[in-house]
Amino acid sequence: MYYVAYDNFLNPEQFGVIKQYLGPGGFFPWELSPRINHNDQNNQDMYFATMIYHSYENGWYPNIKPDPFQLITSKLYIEGLHRIKTNLYFPSKTGKVEKHAPHRDAIFRHQGALFFLTTCDAPTTMADGTEIESIENRLLLFDPTSNHSSSSPTDAPYRTTINFNYFGAGIKKEYLDFGMISPIPSVSFNAEKLDDFFHISEE
Repeated sequence: MYYVAYDNFLNPEQFGVIKQYLGPGGFFPWELSPRINHNDQNNQDMYFATMIYHSYENGWYPNIKPDPFQLITSKLYIEGLHRIKTNLYFPSKTGKVEKHAPHRDAIFRHQGALFFLTTCDAPTTMADGTEIESIENRLLLFDPTSNHSSSSPTDAPYRTTINFNYFGAGIKKEYLDFGMISPIPSVSFNAEKLDDFFHISEE
């Protein structure tokens, strides 16, 4: 298990592009899902979940603009892209932050990245209990084969994230060294495992 979070991952202009596309008036094709997590059959809350890209479904989905998402993928070592999915969670109905049931994205070994578009009090909880705060323009690199949990906020009208599942490693060195505003991780655990999982092509 590992997780590494970087703040201010995109520059303000790039972040504005993707936030506008997924936000009000951006004409993004949000799809309503009847259940947040199939691991918790008692939770009947709905949320918006739109598949952006899937390697089993001929790549990019219709009516999706790839360019905003490529602002993120272009900065990661990706040898093979498996899935991109957007999530929008509604506020908690209880008045308290509601953590959702733990889940794994898949059982086969690969890498995960979660991009936060909303600053709110609803964290992502890792398998060891560490809570990664939801801060806009934060990128969390993590092991998606280990349990983790989303949550619903109390202090924002919604919580929006983008989930990337891919084969590769971490952030490209040239972007980490010369492109990022904040190249020092704000949260880090077993970061060395991130680049050990897969061979990085020199091409």
